[in-house]
Amino acid sequence: MVLLQVVMLLCLAFICYQDLVYRAVYWLCFPVLAAVMFMSKYNLKGLQEAFINATYGISFLMVQLLILWSYFSIKNKKVINLTNDYLGWGDVLFLAAIPFYLSPVNYILFYVISLIAVLLYTIVVASLKGKTNNPHIPLAGLQAGLLVLVMLVDFVSPKFMLYDDSWLYF
Repeated sequence: MVLLQVVMLLCLAFICYQDLVYRAVYWLCFPVLAAVMFMSKYNLKGLQEAFINATYGISFLMVQLLILWSYFSIKNKKVINLTNDYLGWGDVLFLAAIPFYLSPVNYILFYVISLIAVLLYTIVVASLKGKTNNPHIPLAGLQAGLLVLVMLVDFVSPKFMLYDDSWLYF
């Protein structure tokens, strides 16, 4: 079990490093991350709950992508491809991998809070650097780094379980 946690953290750290330094991540990192997260969730909660939670998380992501696609298509008055100009494939694959570990409520919380944190980070960095030639935001990398921090806090203080929503019932 500890080995799976270590592999998860290393994979997340690698994604963070690659995205921050190269603005690209090897696609193989995401299926590996999803598989390790699923194995960890399976060991903790069982097969049925692992599949149900992953289904909820991926369904939420699909709704979000549909809303984004609709918004930008209406705004541009033509059908657009989200991954060409607005969102990278690494960002989508990262957001599709983490529901295999996070519970549905924790996935939504992480999704919203990490987007706000990345937005704030981007505003601060842009104001410090001034105008930049590279407008791309390393979303998957920053979210992976944030997830590493959250997982380390979860390890130190296990009251807040990332893989379970039982903390809601205190």
